[in-house]
Amino acid sequence: MRLFWLSGLLNKLSFRPRRLNTALSLLLGFCSLFVASMSSASGLPGGEYLLTVTRPGSTLNIIDVAADKLVKQCDLGIGPGSGTLVVSPDAKIAYVLGNYFSDVYGVELDSCDVIFSTRQSEGNIRVKSIGSLTLSPDGKTLYTHQNRVRLERDHYEVLDSTIAAFDTQAGLDTSAHKVFASPRQITILDRLESGELILGGQDVFLMNPDTGRYETILESLSLNDPAFAPRDVLTVWPLSSINNEFIRLFSTAKWGDEPGNLETADWLWGYESVDLATGEAKSTIFGPLEVALFSGARRPHHPNEMYGVLNFLKVFDIDSATELRSTPVDHSYYTLNFSKSGDKLYLLGADADVGVFDPDSLEQLGVIPLPGDGSLANSVVIER
Repeated sequence: MRLFWLSGLLNKLSFRPRRLNTALSLLLGFCSLFVASMSSASGLPGGEYLLTVTRPGSTLNIIDVAADKLVKQCDLGIGPGSGTLVVSPDAKIAYVLGNYFSDVYGVELDSCDVIFSTRQSEGNIRVKSIGSLTLSPDGKTLYTHQNRVRLERDHYEVLDSTIAAFDTQAGLDTSAHKVFASPRQITILDRLESGELILGGQDVFLMNPDTGRYETILESLSLNDPAFAPRDVLTVWPLSSINNEFIRLFSTAKWGDEPGNLETADWLWGYESVDLATGEAKSTIFGPLEVALFSGARRPHHPNEMYGVLNFLKVFDIDSATELRSTPVDHSYYTLNFSKSGDKLYLLGADADVGVFDPDSLEQLGVIPLPGDGSLANSVVIER
């Protein structure tokens, strides 16, 4: 692009300080706009990329995993939400929960065009979704969990929760074409390769997407094991793209001499998981509880290593339920991800950067600055 008009503008300005500052401001502003437009308009070449969303609006950030560099940004032009995202099977479209937890927006990774959006609220019915969205295996249907209320003149009426299905080919402002009754307090969704939906809430449920019938496949809050205290589960970050498994952490206490005696109890970390290929569901204790962790996942190609993070980054040996390594981090990170090879570990959320770590030594390899804070956003690694 030739900038003759800009050159002419500079020539007309005398080089007194104030006018020089004005010229430089115009030049830098134009260059910023030019780079931004190139970033949004250019296609995404082949490679491995880490995707995550930041506030204060909803900006999709695309990071080159090989270079550990932010290479592209897509501003969705909407208010923030959880920033939870899922990616289409062909790795061409990212679906982001935004607009104050109200709707999902589909953005093309090559063009940054928003080509899909939901309309979850209707009339005086208001809908919010927490971190709960997933795609059918073929990418043709988007599912959300809906927390619904009716706005009356002087009060809110709490309505039944639902699972809603949307046609991803239907464009903008799309209404659900199918709705099922759902358990309450569902915060994340996933799906098996066979298409059944996984609902993560007080327990873990499996739902038939054709009939809406569901069953409990993992007891969590409702588990009644006299040897353990009730589980505490924090479920906000979908992490299934790492190992093709639904996974979430829980904490508990194993009673010692008598149930309820906290002095002699062993405090433990565990995880609940569902293999998305086979549907196998299980709960596993993986180590001692010494500090708070917000999320965790197993390392790709190292299935016996469990990584967790908040203010410390910790690694556990699952088979022996022991801690292997631990290091403090510069600030809180809410969630994590790995390169496909498992050779690099990424810490995200809470603040405005991505920490890059060696998963063997836990040495920090670098920091990737982001334009805003990641807050509750998860991340997805794709290959193109």
